Amino acid sequence: MFKRIQSLSRGQRLLVYLLLFGGTGLLLAAISLAVLLLIINNSERPQGRSAADGVTVRQFAVLPDDNAYPASVAAAPDGSVYTGSYATGALWHIAPDGGISEIPGTRGVLGAVSGLTLGPDGALYAVYLRDASLTMIGGGVVRVAPDGQITAFAEPDGGFLLPDDIALDAQGRVYVTDRGRRAVLRFAPDGSGGAVWWTPSVPSDTRAAPTGLAYDAASDTLIVTDSHLDEIYRLSLDGQVVETLYAHGGRPSAPGFDGVTVAPDGAVYAAALAQNRVVQVADGGLITLAEGFRGVNDVAYHAGRLYATNFDSFSLVIPAVQPRLPFALDVIELGELAR
Repeated sequence: MFKRIQSLSRGQRLLVYLLLFGGTGLLLAAISLAVLLLIINNSERPQGRSAADGVTVRQFAVLPDDNAYPASVAAAPDGSVYTGSYATGALWHIAPDGGISEIPGTRGVLGAVSGLTLGPDGALYAVYLRDASLTMIGGGVVRVAPDGQITAFAEPDGGFLLPDDIALDAQGRVYVTDRGRRAVLRFAPDGSGGAVWWTPSVPSDTRAAPTGLAYDAASDTLIVTDSHLDEIYRLSLDGQVVETLYAHGGRPSAPGFDGVTVAPDGAVYAAALAQNRVVQVADGGLITLAEGFRGVNDVAYHAGRLYATNFDSFSLVIPAVQPRLPFALDVIELGELAR
Protein backbone atom coordinates (compact mmCIF):
# COMPACT_ATOMS: atom_id res chain seq x y z
CA MET A 1 0.00 0.00 0.00
CA PHE A 2 2.74 2.43 0.99
CA LYS A 3 4.67 1.68 -2.21
CA ARG A 4 1.59 2.53 -4.25
CA ILE A 5 1.21 5.80 -2.36
CA GLN A 6 4.90 6.62 -2.90
CA SER A 7 4.43 6.09 -6.64
CA LEU A 8 1.84 8.87 -6.80
CA SER A 9 2.67 12.44 -7.65
CA ARG A 10 3.56 14.84 -4.80
CA GLY A 11 0.13 16.50 -4.95
CA GLN A 12 -1.65 13.16 -4.93
CA ARG A 13 0.45 11.96 -1.98
CA LEU A 14 -0.37 15.13 -0.04
CA LEU A 15 -4.09 14.62 -0.67
CA VAL A 16 -3.88 11.00 0.53
CA TYR A 17 -2.03 12.02 3.70
CA LEU A 18 -4.58 14.75 4.43
CA LEU A 19 -7.46 12.37 3.94
CA LEU A 20 -5.79 9.64 5.99
CA PHE A 21 -4.65 11.68 8.96
CA GLY A 22 -7.46 14.24 8.78
CA GLY A 23 -10.06 11.51 8.66
CA THR A 24 -8.38 9.73 11.56
CA GLY A 25 -8.42 12.97 13.58
CA LEU A 26 -12.08 13.53 12.83
CA LEU A 27 -12.89 9.95 13.77
CA LEU A 28 -11.05 10.28 17.08
CA ALA A 29 -12.80 13.58 17.77
CA ALA A 30 -16.18 12.01 17.01
CA ILE A 31 -15.42 9.06 19.31
CA SER A 32 -14.28 11.42 22.08
CA LEU A 33 -17.44 13.50 21.71
CA ALA A 34 -19.63 10.40 21.78
CA VAL A 35 -17.89 9.16 24.95
CA LEU A 36 -18.22 12.60 26.57
CA LEU A 37 -21.94 12.79 25.75
CA LEU A 38 -22.40 9.25 27.07
CA ILE A 39 -20.75 10.25 30.35
CA ILE A 40 -22.78 13.48 30.65
CA ASN A 41 -26.10 11.87 29.74
CA ASN A 42 -25.58 8.99 32.15
CA SER A 43 -24.15 10.98 35.05
CA GLU A 44 -25.95 11.05 38.37
CA ARG A 45 -28.72 13.64 38.64
CA PRO A 46 -27.41 16.44 40.91
CA GLN A 47 -29.50 17.39 43.92
CA GLY A 48 -29.47 20.69 45.76
CA ARG A 49 -27.90 20.39 49.20
CA SER A 50 -27.29 22.57 52.21
CA ALA A 51 -24.04 24.52 52.54
CA ALA A 52 -24.77 26.32 55.83
CA ASP A 53 -25.62 25.24 59.35
CA GLY A 54 -29.34 25.14 60.05
CA VAL A 55 -30.27 25.25 56.36
CA THR A 56 -32.06 22.33 54.70
CA VAL A 57 -32.85 21.67 51.04
CA ARG A 58 -35.46 19.39 49.52
CA GLN A 59 -37.35 18.94 46.28
CA PHE A 60 -40.57 20.96 46.40
CA ALA A 61 -42.44 20.24 43.17
CA VAL A 62 -41.85 18.15 40.05
CA LEU A 63 -43.02 19.83 36.85
CA PRO A 64 -45.12 17.73 34.46
CA ASP A 65 -43.20 18.25 31.20
CA ASP A 66 -39.92 16.84 29.94
CA ASN A 67 -39.25 20.25 28.38
CA ALA A 68 -40.38 22.45 31.28
CA TYR A 69 -37.08 24.38 31.68
CA PRO A 70 -38.23 26.58 34.60
CA ALA A 71 -36.29 29.84 34.29
CA SER A 72 -38.22 31.89 36.84
CA VAL A 73 -40.13 31.61 40.09
CA ALA A 74 -42.40 33.87 42.15
CA ALA A 75 -44.03 33.33 45.55
CA ALA A 76 -47.43 34.69 46.61
CA PRO A 77 -48.38 35.84 50.14
CA ASP A 78 -50.55 32.74 50.63
CA GLY A 79 -47.58 30.43 50.01
CA SER A 80 -48.48 29.60 46.41
CA VAL A 81 -45.58 29.48 43.95
CA TYR A 82 -45.55 30.25 40.23
CA THR A 83 -43.09 29.18 37.57
CA GLY A 84 -42.97 29.18 33.77
CA SER A 85 -41.40 27.24 30.92
CA TYR A 86 -38.60 28.70 28.83
CA ALA A 87 -39.46 26.18 26.10
CA THR A 88 -43.26 26.17 25.80
CA GLY A 89 -44.46 29.33 27.55
CA ALA A 90 -46.63 27.32 29.95
CA LEU A 91 -47.21 28.92 33.36
CA TRP A 92 -47.88 26.78 36.42
CA HIS A 93 -49.45 27.49 39.78
CA ILE A 94 -48.06 25.36 42.61
CA ALA A 95 -50.07 25.09 45.82
CA PRO A 96 -48.28 25.25 49.19
CA ASP A 97 -48.47 21.45 49.41
CA GLY A 98 -46.75 21.07 46.01
CA GLY A 99 -49.84 20.35 43.89
CA ILE A 100 -49.42 21.71 40.35
CA SER A 101 -51.96 23.14 37.91
CA GLU A 102 -51.27 24.76 34.54
CA ILE A 103 -52.66 28.22 33.92
CA PRO A 104 -54.93 27.87 30.85
CA GLY A 105 -54.10 29.79 27.73
CA THR A 106 -50.39 30.26 28.35
CA ARG A 107 -48.82 27.23 26.65
CA GLY A 108 -47.77 28.02 23.09
CA VAL A 109 -48.98 31.61 23.39
CA LEU A 110 -46.15 33.04 25.43
CA GLY A 111 -42.59 32.60 24.27
CA ALA A 112 -39.65 31.73 26.52
CA VAL A 113 -40.77 32.81 30.00
CA SER A 114 -37.82 34.48 31.73
CA GLY A 115 -39.27 36.50 34.62
CA LEU A 116 -42.27 36.48 36.96
CA THR A 117 -43.65 38.67 39.72
CA LEU A 118 -46.94 39.18 41.51
CA GLY A 119 -48.93 42.37 41.95
CA PRO A 120 -50.70 43.35 45.19
CA ASP A 121 -54.05 42.31 43.67
CA GLY A 122 -52.76 38.80 42.97
CA ALA A 123 -52.17 39.37 39.24
CA LEU A 124 -49.19 37.55 37.77
CA TYR A 125 -46.82 39.46 35.48
CA ALA A 126 -44.69 37.42 33.08
CA VAL A 127 -41.74 38.53 30.96
CA TYR A 128 -41.00 36.43 27.91
CA LEU A 129 -38.70 36.31 24.91
CA ARG A 130 -40.15 35.36 21.53
CA ASP A 131 -38.60 31.91 21.76
CA ALA A 132 -35.66 30.05 23.27
CA SER A 133 -33.39 30.47 20.23
CA LEU A 134 -29.97 31.95 20.99
CA THR A 135 -30.31 34.30 18.01
CA MET A 136 -33.85 35.50 18.69
CA ILE A 137 -34.49 38.98 20.05
CA GLY A 138 -37.72 40.62 21.17
CA GLY A 139 -40.41 39.72 23.64
CA GLY A 140 -43.03 41.25 25.87
CA VAL A 141 -44.84 41.38 29.20
CA VAL A 142 -48.28 39.92 29.92
CA ARG A 143 -50.56 40.29 32.91
CA VAL A 144 -52.52 37.28 34.10
CA ALA A 145 -55.44 38.53 36.19
CA PRO A 146 -56.67 36.54 39.21
CA ASP A 147 -59.63 35.37 37.08
CA GLY A 148 -57.20 33.97 34.49
CA GLN A 149 -57.61 36.66 31.83
CA ILE A 150 -54.36 37.20 29.93
CA THR A 151 -53.61 40.61 28.42
CA ALA A 152 -50.56 42.16 26.79
CA PHE A 153 -49.25 44.59 29.36
CA ALA A 154 -46.21 46.58 28.31
CA GLU A 155 -43.76 47.17 25.48
CA PRO A 156 -41.37 50.11 25.07
CA ASP A 157 -40.91 52.15 21.92
CA GLY A 158 -38.79 50.09 19.56
CA GLY A 159 -39.70 46.89 21.43
CA PHE A 160 -37.70 44.77 23.83
CA LEU A 161 -34.40 43.22 22.81
CA LEU A 162 -33.61 40.67 25.53
CA PRO A 163 -36.09 41.20 28.39
CA ASP A 164 -35.22 39.17 31.47
CA ASP A 165 -36.83 39.96 34.83
CA ILE A 166 -39.60 42.08 36.33
CA ALA A 167 -40.50 43.76 39.63
CA LEU A 168 -43.17 46.11 40.99
CA ASP A 169 -42.60 48.87 43.54
CA ALA A 170 -45.01 50.02 46.25
CA GLN A 171 -46.62 52.50 43.85
CA GLY A 172 -47.37 49.80 41.30
CA ARG A 173 -44.75 50.92 38.81
CA VAL A 174 -43.28 48.07 36.79
CA TYR A 175 -39.56 47.56 36.16
CA VAL A 176 -38.12 45.26 33.49
CA THR A 177 -34.47 44.44 32.82
CA ASP A 178 -33.43 44.28 29.18
CA ARG A 179 -29.97 42.77 28.75
CA GLY A 180 -29.96 43.75 25.07
CA ARG A 181 -30.44 47.40 25.93
CA ARG A 182 -28.15 47.04 28.98
CA ALA A 183 -30.83 48.87 30.95
CA VAL A 184 -33.74 48.75 33.36
CA LEU A 185 -36.99 50.12 31.92
CA ARG A 186 -39.87 51.49 33.97
CA PHE A 187 -43.57 51.46 33.10
CA ALA A 188 -46.55 53.12 34.74
CA PRO A 189 -48.95 50.86 36.70
CA ASP A 190 -51.17 50.61 33.60
CA GLY A 191 -48.25 49.53 31.39
CA SER A 192 -47.81 52.85 29.63
CA GLY A 193 -44.50 54.64 29.32
CA GLY A 194 -41.58 52.30 29.03
CA ALA A 195 -38.70 54.74 29.25
CA VAL A 196 -35.17 53.65 30.12
CA TRP A 197 -34.97 54.23 33.88
CA TRP A 198 -31.40 53.18 34.71
CA THR A 199 -28.24 51.97 32.98
CA PRO A 200 -24.98 50.90 34.64
CA SER A 201 -22.36 53.65 34.74
CA VAL A 202 -19.69 51.75 32.80
CA PRO A 203 -17.76 52.34 29.55
CA SER A 204 -19.79 51.73 26.40
CA ASP A 205 -17.64 48.74 25.45
CA THR A 206 -18.17 46.99 28.79
CA ARG A 207 -20.43 43.95 28.64
CA ALA A 208 -22.85 45.07 31.32
CA ALA A 209 -26.04 43.01 31.54
CA PRO A 210 -28.66 44.02 34.13
CA THR A 211 -30.51 40.75 34.76
CA GLY A 212 -32.25 40.01 38.07
CA LEU A 213 -34.72 42.40 39.75
CA ALA A 214 -36.38 42.58 43.16
CA TYR A 215 -38.15 45.30 45.11
CA ASP A 216 -36.99 45.84 48.69
CA ALA A 217 -40.02 47.11 50.63
CA ALA A 218 -37.97 47.62 53.79
CA SER A 219 -35.91 50.39 52.19
CA ASP A 220 -38.14 51.27 49.22
CA THR A 221 -35.33 50.50 46.80
CA LEU A 222 -34.72 48.21 43.85
CA ILE A 223 -32.12 45.42 43.82
CA VAL A 224 -30.48 44.66 40.45
CA THR A 225 -27.99 41.94 39.54
CA ASP A 226 -25.60 42.08 36.59
CA SER A 227 -24.80 38.69 35.09
CA HIS A 228 -21.74 39.88 33.13
CA LEU A 229 -20.12 42.22 35.61
CA ASP A 230 -21.06 39.93 38.53
CA GLU A 231 -22.25 42.83 40.63
CA ILE A 232 -25.36 43.50 42.73
CA TYR A 233 -26.73 47.01 43.19
CA ARG A 234 -29.25 48.77 45.40
CA LEU A 235 -30.96 51.65 43.57
CA SER A 236 -33.08 54.47 44.90
CA LEU A 237 -36.37 54.72 43.03
CA ASP A 238 -35.35 58.03 41.47
CA GLY A 239 -32.47 56.13 39.87
CA GLN A 240 -29.91 58.58 41.26
CA VAL A 241 -28.40 56.73 44.23
CA VAL A 242 -26.52 53.54 43.45
CA GLU A 243 -25.02 51.37 46.18
CA THR A 244 -22.91 48.38 45.17
CA LEU A 245 -23.82 45.54 47.49
CA TYR A 246 -21.35 43.11 45.92
CA ALA A 247 -18.65 43.33 43.25
CA HIS A 248 -16.76 40.19 42.26
CA GLY A 249 -14.06 42.00 40.32
CA GLY A 250 -11.40 39.92 38.61
CA ARG A 251 -11.39 37.12 41.15
CA PRO A 252 -11.75 33.54 39.89
CA SER A 253 -14.96 31.50 40.05
CA ALA A 254 -17.38 34.26 39.10
CA PRO A 255 -20.87 33.61 40.51
CA GLY A 256 -22.77 34.46 37.32
CA PHE A 257 -25.63 36.18 39.13
CA ASP A 258 -29.14 35.81 37.79
CA GLY A 259 -32.38 36.07 39.81
CA VAL A 260 -32.59 37.89 43.14
CA THR A 261 -35.14 38.17 45.95
CA VAL A 262 -35.53 40.19 49.15
CA ALA A 263 -37.02 39.16 52.50
CA PRO A 264 -39.28 41.53 54.45
CA ASP A 265 -36.36 42.40 56.75
CA GLY A 266 -34.26 43.48 53.75
CA ALA A 267 -32.05 40.38 53.50
CA VAL A 268 -30.93 39.90 49.89
CA TYR A 269 -30.65 36.43 48.34
CA ALA A 270 -29.40 35.67 44.82
CA ALA A 271 -29.01 32.81 42.39
CA ALA A 272 -25.36 32.29 41.46
CA LEU A 273 -26.01 30.39 38.24
CA ALA A 274 -22.38 29.83 37.22
CA GLN A 275 -21.69 28.19 40.59
CA ASN A 276 -25.09 26.48 40.95
CA ARG A 277 -25.43 28.09 44.37
CA VAL A 278 -27.95 30.17 46.27
CA VAL A 279 -26.24 32.90 48.27
CA GLN A 280 -27.05 35.63 50.76
CA VAL A 281 -25.49 39.03 50.17
CA ALA A 282 -24.13 40.45 53.43
CA ASP A 283 -21.52 43.08 54.31
CA GLY A 284 -20.08 43.21 50.81
CA GLY A 285 -19.63 39.45 50.62
CA LEU A 286 -21.54 36.27 49.85
CA ILE A 287 -22.71 33.53 52.19
CA THR A 288 -23.37 30.25 50.39
CA LEU A 289 -26.61 28.75 51.69
CA ALA A 290 -27.13 25.87 49.28
CA GLU A 291 -25.38 24.37 46.27
CA GLY A 292 -25.40 21.52 43.76
CA PHE A 293 -28.45 22.61 41.78
CA ARG A 294 -29.10 21.90 38.10
CA GLY A 295 -28.94 25.45 36.77
CA VAL A 296 -30.34 27.63 39.56
CA ASN A 297 -31.17 30.91 37.85
CA ASP A 298 -33.94 32.32 40.03
CA VAL A 299 -35.05 32.40 43.67
CA ALA A 300 -38.14 33.64 45.50
CA TYR A 301 -38.57 34.27 49.23
CA HIS A 302 -41.61 33.47 51.37
CA ALA A 303 -41.93 32.93 55.12
CA GLY A 304 -38.41 31.74 55.88
CA ARG A 305 -38.10 29.74 52.67
CA LEU A 306 -36.35 30.23 49.36
CA TYR A 307 -37.81 28.56 46.28
CA ALA A 308 -35.17 27.79 43.65
CA THR A 309 -35.40 26.77 40.01
CA ASN A 310 -33.50 23.93 38.33
CA PHE A 311 -33.33 25.39 34.82
CA ASP A 312 -30.88 22.76 33.45
CA SER A 313 -30.64 24.70 30.20
CA PHE A 314 -27.46 23.16 28.74
CA SER A 315 -29.51 20.87 26.51
CA LEU A 316 -31.17 23.93 24.95
CA VAL A 317 -27.72 24.94 23.69
CA ILE A 318 -26.45 21.44 22.80
CA PRO A 319 -29.42 19.23 21.79
CA ALA A 320 -27.37 16.04 22.12
CA VAL A 321 -27.14 16.67 25.87
CA GLN A 322 -30.21 15.44 27.72
CA PRO A 323 -31.71 17.37 30.66
CA ARG A 324 -31.51 15.65 34.06
CA LEU A 325 -35.19 14.82 34.43
CA PRO A 326 -37.52 15.48 36.02
CA PHE A 327 -37.53 19.27 36.01
CA ALA A 328 -38.27 20.50 39.51
CA LEU A 329 -38.28 23.37 41.97
CA ASP A 330 -36.44 23.02 45.26
CA VAL A 331 -37.19 24.69 48.58
CA ILE A 332 -34.49 25.93 50.94
CA GLU A 333 -35.56 26.12 54.58
CA LEU A 334 -33.51 28.93 56.16
CA GLY A 335 -34.23 27.98 59.75
CA GLU A 336 -32.57 30.33 62.25
CA LEU A 337 -31.08 32.39 59.41
CA ALA A 338 -34.57 33.71 58.62
CA ARG A 339 -35.13 35.02 62.15
